[in-house]
Amino acid sequence: MAARPRPVPTVFQMEAAECGAACLAMVLAHHGKWAPLPELREACGVSRDGSRASNIVRAARAYGLEAKGFRCEPHHLADIAMPCIVFVDLSHYVVLEGMTGGRVQLNDPAAGRRVLTAAEFDALFSGIVLTFQTGADFRRSGTAPSTWRDIAALVAGTHGPLALAMLAGVALILPGLVVPAATQVFVDYYLVQGQADWGVPLLGVLLATAVVQWGLTGLQNSLLVRLHTRIAILAAGRVVWRMLRLPVRFFGQRHAGALAGRVDLARPLGLQAAEQPVKAALALASSVFFTLAMLLYSPILTLVTLLAAAIPIAALALTQRRLEERVRKAGMAAIKVHGRAIQGIGMVETLKASGTDDVFFGQWAGLLAALVRDRQAAGRIEALLGAVPDGVMLLNRGLVLALSAGFVIAGSMTVGELAAFQTLITAFAATLSTLMRQITSLKQVRSPLDQLADVATTPLAWEFAGDRPDAPAAPAIRGGAKLSGALAVRDLTFGYTSQGAMVVNGVDLDIAPGARVALVGASGSGKSAVGRLVAGLFDPLGGTILLDGHPLRVVPRDRLRALLAMVDQDILLFEGTVRDNLTLWDEAVPEARIIRAAKDAMIHDDIVARVGGYGGRVEEAGRNWSGGQRQRLEIARALVMEPSLLILDEATSALDPTVEQALMDNVRRRGCACLIIAHRLSAIRDCDEIIVLKDGRVLERGGHEALMTAGGAYRQLVES
Repeated sequence: MAARPRPVPTVFQMEAAECGAACLAMVLAHHGKWAPLPELREACGVSRDGSRASNIVRAARAYGLEAKGFRCEPHHLADIAMPCIVFVDLSHYVVLEGMTGGRVQLNDPAAGRRVLTAAEFDALFSGIVLTFQTGADFRRSGTAPSTWRDIAALVAGTHGPLALAMLAGVALILPGLVVPAATQVFVDYYLVQGQADWGVPLLGVLLATAVVQWGLTGLQNSLLVRLHTRIAILAAGRVVWRMLRLPVRFFGQRHAGALAGRVDLARPLGLQAAEQPVKAALALASSVFFTLAMLLYSPILTLVTLLAAAIPIAALALTQRRLEERVRKAGMAAIKVHGRAIQGIGMVETLKASGTDDVFFGQWAGLLAALVRDRQAAGRIEALLGAVPDGVMLLNRGLVLALSAGFVIAGSMTVGELAAFQTLITAFAATLSTLMRQITSLKQVRSPLDQLADVATTPLAWEFAGDRPDAPAAPAIRGGAKLSGALAVRDLTFGYTSQGAMVVNGVDLDIAPGARVALVGASGSGKSAVGRLVAGLFDPLGGTILLDGHPLRVVPRDRLRALLAMVDQDILLFEGTVRDNLTLWDEAVPEARIIRAAKDAMIHDDIVARVGGYGGRVEEAGRNWSGGQRQRLEIARALVMEPSLLILDEATSALDPTVEQALMDNVRRRGCACLIIAHRLSAIRDCDEIIVLKDGRVLERGGHEALMTAGGAYRQLVES
């Protein structure tokens, strides 16, 4: 078994389902085409269940590769061109880089590069292989991720403090040059020649140098604190601003804990982006100045010192890729640990009730152990790299001392010059260690930058597409009058991926102003998807959605969200006052409108009966309210907007029939059109039209009595 390894750039997946897209990104990058992961996610048709091998092959061909997939026995893999993508463990794609000496080298988008024995690989391999070669239409494009380029984007808008910090650092080089000169004068004139009158001036110079160095160091540190604070604030603001404008599907494919962790990355990133590049640049500049100063004393000894300095630099270059992979792997593991912890806290009642808290802890502890293992692996490399400069430069000082002693004996160098040169070597070694330490630390920035890039490169939701500077101006409807809420849907088609099965297929429906239409059907029939499409939360693959005769996408966002409100079965209440939960912090909403909405939602009496009334507290997730009260608070929140079209997706499932009927009567009196998605007969029997869906298609439609008389699918749903 032999197939020379062909290492590919590592691309980590941001979610478990996109391993196939990440593997294709690695293969494309190997051939010189760098494509963003969100773009490949769409091209590969990544859904909640991952992506099919056929979709990956189709996407690769679209990028100009000659791709094919087939079944293969493990012992035949050595005859296949590398790199290729293999399916392992019946659930995961990895890149096979090569096989040699009984070892199999993989690049795993979930865990980075790893090496298995042939037996270990045989146990994992699922028999499916995807191979790729460049075709006639293949074109190299894109650029590899650059830490420096990404950091430059992070520090945008902070050029003033950055320039001042750099100037303070450059000024700090001067005291470092004064000390060797003072050392030479002290040895040659004060000690050797006995010129005592040099003592006081030298002491004054050294004291002044110390004061200047102390002041400049304090100024630089102060500027760096201001700089990293500003970068952290700007970075966090950009992440949250961008995240709030991403499609709903982005959040459905990722854990809330992982997304919250990306906002938390802003603070450490601000610190690293401020200090590490500045200190690395200043260390490099200092090294250049110290080298020039050493050349003035002895070009030969300077050459010896530079040759010694090349050893740790070469060690860094040789271990750079491995260190970056270890650090990025540890960064991904940290995100998993953080996200799983938040997930467990959110479902603590379920864990307690089922008695599986120990099982959850075991899973979390396993992730933590993997994180510690990855950090230790990276730490070992960093420790070795950190020890190399000190050890090499210590040997260099001994060698230089031996050589310079000969120069002193020969009379080509004074004892003071020797002492000054040794002082410069010490300063040069310190800057070299600082430079290597900062470059090594910069590797730790790559994983957080990848996390933020996932947010930055995901296309904005359609209603925010105009925020892009390159976005064409979209036509907008004119006039300021509120829309009536008339809805017309024609031939609506939708799937979670363009290559996957259609969840909604050819659906038509009409809702007149003030009318009610219900969608019913078994679970998975596409009811909720239709509701989210009408609300503009999903992008249809085909068909049209018209509001008052206008395509949904030409309605300005502020008018669209004032026209349309949606309440689904997932109740979301946050810690704060009742008023804040109803208005979503909009202080401009009149009190009368809030009270009217609460009364129509049948929750006003419950609110005023509590301490504080509308200023009373709502705990996180509404824990201090019952299930029915939480649903009514959500409905009241929607009614505060005074929508013309209200979408209710199982929004009254926790209400008793009497309260539900009164609430729906109140909504009807408002003249608000309703699209109701429900299973309960009490919620839909009075609707003007009931549409039965099956597998995303309209199976039956009509009024309650007519459908019951027909004795079809609707009657079976009611009687089941």
